[in-house]
Order: sequence, then structure tokens, then C-alpha cells
Amino acid sequence: MIQLALGSVYAFSIFTSSLSQTLDHDSKSFAILGIFAVAIAVFAVTMIFAGRFQDKRGPRVVASVSGVVYALGYILASFVNDNLLLMYLSYGVIGGIGLGLGYVCPLAAGVKWFPDKKGLVSGIVVAGFGAGAFIFAQIGDWMIKNPDIGLDGAFLYLGMIFLVTIVAGAQLLRNPPAGWRPRGYIPQSKENGKVIALRDYEWSKMVHTRTYFLLWAMFALSATAGLMMIGNVKNLALYLDPSENLMVVAQFSLIAGILALFNGAGRIGWGAVSDRLGRTNTLKLMFIVQSAVLFGAAGFLLVKPEGEMLQFFGLTSLASLVGFTFGGNFALFPSMTADYFGTKNLGINYGLVFTGYGAAGILGALIPGLLAGTEGGFVFVFVAIGFASLVAAGLAFLTRRPTESKSIAASPTEG
Repeated sequence: MIQLALGSVYAFSIFTSSLSQTLDHDSKSFAILGIFAVAIAVFAVTMIFAGRFQDKRGPRVVASVSGVVYALGYILASFVNDNLLLMYLSYGVIGGIGLGLGYVCPLAAGVKWFPDKKGLVSGIVVAGFGAGAFIFAQIGDWMIKNPDIGLDGAFLYLGMIFLVTIVAGAQLLRNPPAGWRPRGYIPQSKENGKVIALRDYEWSKMVHTRTYFLLWAMFALSATAGLMMIGNVKNLALYLDPSENLMVVAQFSLIAGILALFNGAGRIGWGAVSDRLGRTNTLKLMFIVQSAVLFGAAGFLLVKPEGEMLQFFGLTSLASLVGFTFGGNFALFPSMTADYFGTKNLGINYGLVFTGYGAAGILGALIPGLLAGTEGGFVFVFVAIGFASLVAAGLAFLTRRPTESKSIAASPTEG
């Protein structure tokens, strides 16, 4: 319930066209896309403090506060969507704080309950985020187009829905007892044929490891692609069909919704694969696939096909594939943080890794804002982000467990 509601942030593209009219800025401009970027950046920074708060007070209290704050951001936006600065403050800052407070709670609790299946559990928990984007893209788009509701009413009614949904879902959350582990689970991990003792790192120790900076950089480089696509589905449809007469524009909210579903599926799929293939091997594969998709998207936009069905299915396919690889980040990076730095302080530790996602939010808005208006348009955008994904793949080959871990003999004891 919590992740479904918070996932609505990924439906931001349904607002860009209407906001461009009320705020008098081009929908591709950083002024408009920056609202989404600020929400993502504040989301990421808030995760640090929310993670620490959640580790100390438990998920129920923090998630309840999240519901109130996130809903407040939307409700305020319903009154100020003709003022750019106040939109940054309401949707961006206040809404972003609500996101950060709530997102970490079910994720950290789930990994603590099931430490033996971190990848799969992380994927299942955060899949709701992608599903929520699909649901609220359809609901929000219908509200905006309804003359009795419009943009103002959409923000207001969505905020009220989020308040009830998140606060209700928060009451179901709790952490396992201290020292709890599943029967038969031994907190160890194999690496290069050796069994490695898992250590619980304090955040102050974690940030001094090379592994932390590699995780941060990979997250930032990889997530840029998905955030760029999420914020620009409508703009990409208009790039293909400036006349706004074809299916690709008329059904852009459906494309955004399908992207969201693949985003959710990627979280489960890549997470499950990583439990078998290994985290770093899965990252390498995912980044290489993502870069190939992005370069393919650049070629598709360069050709700029005129056929109505080709435009629609082409953009839908590319958005879906980007969403699928984007979703994997949210299963793999919390799992790797838990694998490398332990679960005791996972809330704050993953919060610090998650600031890489905040950087991606800025890049995902800034790069289209700088390049989409040029002669090459979105072609250059996809080429640039495709190379960023290749760099992330290279960093995955350098990623190792922190050197402070010590090899131990396998133990048959059961916790």
C-alpha cells in the first residue's frame, strides 16, 4: 500500500503538459522537469535521515509521518500550480520529504525479516512503486482531462488518496525481534570460493570504503536513464508526432503506465536473478542491456518513423525496456548494501547509497533540458545516457566486498 502510493511520483509526465500552460514554460525545459528533479533529489537526501530514524524508532511511526507529509505536498500543489517557486516547494521539497520518509520503511523491514532472500524480497517490496506509477498515471490523467476536476482537483484528490493509503499501510509494518534470523540461515556469503563473514558497518565506517563510492556512482549513472524516460514520455511522444494527431500522443499515458509495469517487473526479475547469479554479475548484465537499449532508442529517434503504429509500439517497447532495467536498481542496490555492510544499519546505510539516485534525478532532468531542444533533440540525450550506462558497467567490474571483511571457515551451526 505504501509503495503503491509513493510510486505515483513516477507518473509525473502526466502533469508536464498542463504545468507548461499554468507556469508558462516549455514542457521540456528544466523549469518544468526540475520540479520532478527536486522531488527526487530531496527524496534521496531524506532517505539518509529517514533510514536512521527508522533504524531507531521502527518503520510504523516513520511511514505514518510519510503519509501526512507526502499528501500535504500534493494538496498544497493543488493551490499553487501557477507559481513555479511554490511548485518546487510543495511538490518538490515537501513531497520529496514524504517520499524519503516512507520509501525506506517497508524495504528495510522486509530485508530484515528475510535476509536469506534479499534480492527477491527487495524486488517484491519495491515493485509496488512501479505498479503505483501505472495505476496513478491512469487515474491522474483521467482527472486532469475531466473538466470538473482538472489539474487543481487532480493534485487535491490524489493527495487525499495518498494520505489514507500510506497511513493505513504504515500500521501493518514492524521490524523483527533483535537477533532474529530465518531457521537454517547463517549470515555468511561466498566470494571467490571463500566464505566471508558479514559485518554490520556503521555509516561512518561505510562511507570511507571504496565499495560505497562505487555503489553510489553506479546508482547515479544507471538511474539517470529511467528518470529521464519517466519525466519525458509525453515530450518523446510530441517529438515523434509534433502535430499531436497520432496515437503515440493520444495514448502517452498508456505508454507511461506500461513503462511503470515493466519498472515493477524489473525489480522482481533482476532481484530474483541476483540471488542466483550474484549481485555484481547481474549488475554487469543489466547495465550492458540498458546501454544497448539506449543506443537503440537513439537510432529509433534518429530515423523518426512516420507510421502511426510503428511510432506507438516503438516508443512503448523502448520505454518498457528502459523501465525494466531501471527497476533492477531498486532491488540490487539495497541488496548489495545489505550484503556488503550488514542489515543492522541498513536504513541509514542504504539512505547514503541512495543519494546517488538523487544525483540521477538532477541529471535526468538537466540532460534533456540542455540537449532536447537542439537540432539532434533526444537523439543526443539517449547517446549520452547510453555511454553513462557503459561506464556503470565498467565500474561493476571493479566492485568488491569491503576489504575489512575476513574469511572464515564455514560453520554448520544454525541461528
